Amino acid sequence: MRWVQNLTNWLRSLFRRNTAEQELGSELRYHVERQEEENMAAGMSPQEARRAAVREFGGVEQVKEDCRDSRRTNFLDNLAKDIRYGLRMLRKSPSFTFFAVAVLALGIAANSAIFSIADAVLVRSLPYRDSNRLVMVWEDASAFGFPHDTPAPGNFADWRSRNQVFEDVAALSFGGSFSLTGNGNPEELIGKKVTANLFSVLGVSPALGRDFRVEDDIPGAPPVAILSQGLWLRRFGGDSQIIGKEISLNYQKFTVVGVMKRGLQFPNRESELWIPAQFSSEELANHGSHYLHVVARLKPGISLQTANANLATIAQELQKEHPDSNAKIGAFAVPLRDELAGDVRPAILMLVGAVCFVLLIACANIANLLLSRATGRRRELAMRLALGATRGRVIQQMLTESILLAICAGAVGLLLSIWGTKFLATLIPEGIAPMTGTGVDGRVLLFTLVISSATGILCGIIPASRVSQIHLGFSLKQGGGQSGVGSGGHRMRDALVISEVALAIVLLTGAALLVRSLQNLYHLDPGFRADHVLVMRTPLPRPKYEAFARRTAFHDQVLARMESIPGVVAAGYTTWVPLTNSGGATSITVEGKPEPAPGNLLIPNVRIISKDYMLALCMTLVDGRLLEQRDAAGTLPVALINQTMAKNYWPGEDPIGKRFKRGTYREESPWITVIGIVGDVHQAGPAIPARAEMYMPYQQQDFGYDPEYLAVRTSGDPMALAEIVRQQVWAVDKEQPVAGVMPLEDLVDENLASRRMQASLLSGFAGLALLLVMLGIYAVLSFAVTQRTQEIGVRVALGAQPHDVLRMIFSQGFKLFLSGAAMGLAAALVLSRALVHLLFGVSAYDPASFAGVTILLAAVALFACYVPARRATRVDPLIALRYE
Repeated sequence: MRWVQNLTNWLRSLFRRNTAEQELGSELRYHVERQEEENMAAGMSPQEARRAAVREFGGVEQVKEDCRDSRRTNFLDNLAKDIRYGLRMLRKSPSFTFFAVAVLALGIAANSAIFSIADAVLVRSLPYRDSNRLVMVWEDASAFGFPHDTPAPGNFADWRSRNQVFEDVAALSFGGSFSLTGNGNPEELIGKKVTANLFSVLGVSPALGRDFRVEDDIPGAPPVAILSQGLWLRRFGGDSQIIGKEISLNYQKFTVVGVMKRGLQFPNRESELWIPAQFSSEELANHGSHYLHVVARLKPGISLQTANANLATIAQELQKEHPDSNAKIGAFAVPLRDELAGDVRPAILMLVGAVCFVLLIACANIANLLLSRATGRRRELAMRLALGATRGRVIQQMLTESILLAICAGAVGLLLSIWGTKFLATLIPEGIAPMTGTGVDGRVLLFTLVISSATGILCGIIPASRVSQIHLGFSLKQGGGQSGVGSGGHRMRDALVISEVALAIVLLTGAALLVRSLQNLYHLDPGFRADHVLVMRTPLPRPKYEAFARRTAFHDQVLARMESIPGVVAAGYTTWVPLTNSGGATSITVEGKPEPAPGNLLIPNVRIISKDYMLALCMTLVDGRLLEQRDAAGTLPVALINQTMAKNYWPGEDPIGKRFKRGTYREESPWITVIGIVGDVHQAGPAIPARAEMYMPYQQQDFGYDPEYLAVRTSGDPMALAEIVRQQVWAVDKEQPVAGVMPLEDLVDENLASRRMQASLLSGFAGLALLLVMLGIYAVLSFAVTQRTQEIGVRVALGAQPHDVLRMIFSQGFKLFLSGAAMGLAAALVLSRALVHLLFGVSAYDPASFAGVTILLAAVALFACYVPARRATRVDPLIALRYE
């Protein structure tokens, strides 16, 4: 077939070039010689026959070029020539090359770094088998203020036994810590009690040893544990003989049966060990205590919608069977990736859009410079066209130059992105495999190559397209300030600057909104003061501190020792300091009020505290009194409540002196008297409204929540007393682990770190866009002044004053700004709606942000106009009129 023959000839010409060239030369000589013989047979002399044959045949080299073009083998030759010529042109203009590479490298680096994070969080498979089939299952307790509630063991057991959509369902406890003693200082470890099938549901297996077995999860079975690889390396030195050895957790011996593979972070990166939950039948019948995380694997072919419909059916059945505990309690599943990505997803998508805008602005800037260079090279390009080069050939040459520029920028950008990826790695949520090494793999390399090539084409396509409009006559003469690319080139440069301004307005507006949100969060009163406060955890292991009196004695002794430390202003214990747990709630009944229906229970948060805890955090007393020494064991049970609880549970009444009790009227629990009202504390973060909350002294009753966090207010640097405080705790119990030692301010900063990073990154990208816009306006006006030198000279010669010239140049630049600002503000009004979920205390259409951004960019535009305008006022008419 003909196409096979053509392909064969093309491959021979490409890979056996010398042979193909020899054959082509021999064939052409044969045709010339045949023509020469015919001419001689017609009576010509040998010399005349030769000249006539060559003249009739045409130029041999031109014919060879035509043959090569017909075989389509000239492309690589031309490309090689274009690359060599392009490199010479870039070396010829080092300043331009450096600037262009730097600008594009920043844009490409930002895109590559954000792509690495977006790929890890939103695209790349999780480190579990068939991870797209994994879901987290939650209770929907929206009626009680918990739309994403941790399931009760009884609900988990019923979901597992009744569902028709899951291959298997596993559970693990929420929270949990273990005291590791022996072979070194006592240490608190964050661990999870899990059902034996957890790792099989996830589709992972230990790197060393074995997984849990069913018999390990039976109540009373010998205690076993699986270690994280981090704990194994850090505490046990990577001992390969660790399997089968015993370790002491909470003063109980556990046999190590496995070491998990590297990088497993389930459910979060703090998890260092796992032990079997060993749920009893009583626990699996408990529908009222909510403290589990539940993960399930969908059956093949089952959709999320089908699974949620099945869960909703089961939830309705449980509402009927257990009205006291399950009224208004629903159930739903969320894909594991969505659960782990959480609030990071919209932030990453926002940053993806931002870096794309930055790259587009960079491309517009470089395209403008290339367009100006093309205008400066119009005589060279016109000469090429006059000598026979096709316009397509010239366009190819110019595109090659721009792509070379972009590839150089891509190489630099890739190096910059390695640093940027490490910086941005904190955006990867817990539970997703951490980024290892440089974060640059084949996918990132391919992305960088593609985006670099696309950037080169995008930068070069507009200047290259103007080649087709070159006027050969004007360009070859190149006089009178005429542009060989015509007025369309000016319009194109103006359009590029307008687009830069519009894109910058969008970025700046987004950054302004996020910065204002962050300022609102920092200025919001969280209900406590975090300065000069040291916090640490001292969770008491129950086997050693099973008795309530012994736990109380430990806290009493530690607090007594705190009072003797110089520099300590106040110290107190609490179950959870702010920002460590948004829940910890229980149902109550208010005296004198009708007992609420099962679906309308009152469920405030509970904090068990010592008397000076509120002083340590400088919480505000609104009414009544704080806890005092008299509120001890054996006295009248008392509590403080926050303003939200007072308003919601005693509307229009004075709660002081009113009573409530845990559970219902029928339950045997003491009545608790309200003695004071304190300000609301934003336990889950400043952006989340405070829930109803009550505070009770730890000495009066065993409420089920032990004080765990010690808060110490100091007169100076809190960390300066950290070691002294730790030693005082060990003086009470030398085996007691002390963990999480940090200033409370660090905890607050961590809570706002994600928002701060989002605002900082977007502000940085917006600042870069602002700089590029300034350079873009400056470049266009500088080029305009150069092109209009004769016109300016004529105006000055005819009597124009410097302020007239200034007004003319400023007018041209400000028209570009106004056009871009109008387009950008319109786009920002539309796109700012995508930021609604990232904002706090500010509207997506905030007038102050929009006005401030516009004024800032206007000032930058005026500054960019000033230098070219001043240069225009210094044009000498005599020199200008002779200007070529």
